Amino acid sequence: MKNALRFLCLALAVMLVSGAFSCPAVRAEAAEAAAAEITAETTLATFDGEEIHYHEVYDTAYGLMESDDDSVAANFDRALERLIQSRVADAKIAELGLDQFTAEEEEAFLTEAQAEWDWAVQSYVDYFLSEDTEEARAQAWKDGEAYFQALGYSVAGIADSLRYNASLDRLWEVAVKDKDLTVPEEEIRALFEEVAAMDQEQVGDSAMMYEMTKYMYGQDVWFVPEGYRGIIHILLDTDESLLNTYKDAQAAYEETVTDDAPEGDAALLAARDAALQAVLDSKKAEIDDIYARLEKGESFESLIAEYGTDPGMADENTLKEGYAVHRDSIYWDPVFTAAAFSDKMNQPGDTADPVVGTYGIHILHYLRDIPGGIVDLSEEIHEEISDYLKSQKENQVIVEALEAWKDGHEIVLNQDLIEAAKIQAAADQAQADQE
Repeated sequence: MKNALRFLCLALAVMLVSGAFSCPAVRAEAAEAAAAEITAETTLATFDGEEIHYHEVYDTAYGLMESDDDSVAANFDRALERLIQSRVADAKIAELGLDQFTAEEEEAFLTEAQAEWDWAVQSYVDYFLSEDTEEARAQAWKDGEAYFQALGYSVAGIADSLRYNASLDRLWEVAVKDKDLTVPEEEIRALFEEVAAMDQEQVGDSAMMYEMTKYMYGQDVWFVPEGYRGIIHILLDTDESLLNTYKDAQAAYEETVTDDAPEGDAALLAARDAALQAVLDSKKAEIDDIYARLEKGESFESLIAEYGTDPGMADENTLKEGYAVHRDSIYWDPVFTAAAFSDKMNQPGDTADPVVGTYGIHILHYLRDIPGGIVDLSEEIHEEISDYLKSQKENQVIVEALEAWKDGHEIVLNQDLIEAAKIQAAADQAQADQE
């Protein structure tokens, strides 16, 4: 799936589910008094006699917080339920022997664990190495190993995690076996329309909101404001010195442009124009050849392949659809945006005059008009939604299985202490925030 759907909270793991407890109210004064007695090792619940302590629930609830406005206390019940579910899963794994692996599987765990360890230590070395010598690298490697060991990591520990995750995968396969996880087409369509409507409300006719959401926040947007064009271009690399001279001249000139003096300093403008022309002149032969061949009917795409240096234009889909550029775009180099809507860009098929931007010389081609409104339900979006809804169904089946597997286990909740622990959790979080 290209991106996780962002409009609902996906279950990051099967045991990340909403708490199922309904704690009875206790008198506030009694809970506050009991809170004073809460310590890290206070037992809040037991599972088959195994104690679940305050610090476990606090740490788990802290990890479940979703925003700065969230709190440990608000997630306390959900965290306790998660810990109980974890113990239910562990018991079922042991009962079914799902934690038994072949010698080959054990070897694979150790091999993967060693690779992860080596990658982590090498990352440490690459970051902290100050002198690239054999001795320095050897010492940095030792330092990296010591650093991760001090944090409690080891190859054996990583292998244990891999082994446990594999056991969980086996358990989830048991839970969903023979279950109907089919996602009806109407559910896919309904969710698509719901999300698209949310995108439309958020984005509206604002190119700024569209581009912030799509490019800066990395989210898919299923609604496009009117006025976008698909632009492809040829980026010609230029002499770095010439380009920097132009950039410096442009910056110096822009500093003189004010409301009172919109034309800016004439001498600096002339210097800017001269520097700009020098950049264009440095690639005159290539530019002349490109326009001459376009005049003879060669496709712009074929000239991108020959002359272009923008890696984005090597992407088949981008080359087919173009970069989405709007008059009010904030994502693109302003020079690029201006060229996309210049006087020579009146209809698809038009090509702009060359311009000099941050990365070199651009020759833009007006590929297409991008339809505004809700996007089509493409195969990619369809698959994304289908995968999401299927994962929701799987999660629900697994939650139901975990609930059923509780039968036969003794689960004891100390409700008075749980309520007191929430008060203590709020105090502990407030103190941690102040430190």
